[in-house]
Amino acid sequence: MFRLVLGIALAHLLLFASFYWQPFEFWMLFPFSLFVLVIYSISFETMNWSRPTMKSVLFSVFSGLALYVLIVFGKYLVLFLSLPFLTALEQLATIIKPREWWHYIVLFLFIIPGEEFFWRGFVQKRLQQWCSPFVAVIGATILYASAHLYAGSVLLIAAAIVGGLVWGYIYMRTKNLLLAIGSHLIFDLFLLVIFPIL
Repeated sequence: MFRLVLGIALAHLLLFASFYWQPFEFWMLFPFSLFVLVIYSISFETMNWSRPTMKSVLFSVFSGLALYVLIVFGKYLVLFLSLPFLTALEQLATIIKPREWWHYIVLFLFIIPGEEFFWRGFVQKRLQQWCSPFVAVIGATILYASAHLYAGSVLLIAAAIVGGLVWGYIYMRTKNLLLAIGSHLIFDLFLLVIFPIL
């Protein structure tokens, strides 16, 4: 339990520095933060992955696409209801949206897998030692979303909750971290590259 609490405290400190304090440029600091969290994760927990079946790959791809559609629907609902949440998200996007070619490489090869290593492969797996798998998914999702508080966007936190539940469920159901990473990659590929919503 101590290593879990220490890891979560470390994640909060690093994400606070990445999103809010920003002593360095975001695209230097955030990948470094994930690097630290990945090293921490693999130092204290064995990561679960195996060769996925075609059915599980399709499930992973479909879940990433469905999550993207849900986020797009949420954006238009916010616009329709004239809720004041988009301004903060647009301001955040000026900082975190990939602009350089190497940002995309870092995002897809390191940041997304790193988030899954830490939040699902370490936090969720550790929580399962103390509670049921379903409660572990919810607990890891709440912790994942709480680390996004420093970004200052309600919509990002909402997206982290929805995404965390989906990726946590995939990991719980398949016990294969590659499938959670795949879903997360497909989601961000559509969100940031193919049909960006900001």
